Amino acid sequence: MTTALSSARQKTIETFYHGATIKNREQIRAALTDDFTFKGPMMAFDTPDSFVESLLGFDGKVTGSKMIAEGDTLVHQYVLDMGAKIPMCDVIEFRGDKFSSMVLYTDSKLFEPGNAH
Repeated sequence: MTTALSSARQKTIETFYHGATIKNREQIRAALTDDFTFKGPMMAFDTPDSFVESLLGFDGKVTGSKMIAEGDTLVHQYVLDMGAKIPMCDVIEFRGDKFSSMVLYTDSKLFEPGNAH
């Protein structure tokens, strides 16, 4: 069953992605709990600050967003446009109105030159 996001959680999502787009450390960090963790196929972060620093050095644009929320879980399917278009999916867990964890699913081979579609 899909449930609607609260307005506070929707604001967190908007703050996070806007902050990532404009590379605003404070906006990104404001969306994360103090014990936030990130796991992906090519990297993992056990602190929110190390995750924020990685985003600040990353270039790419999120397009084609689709989000499904149920309970404290948000699934965000999108395409990361880095010149090449790479399909991705984040599974985000909320605690209160902040992200407590994010797991990224993608094919890491698509990041190799010549492999993206």
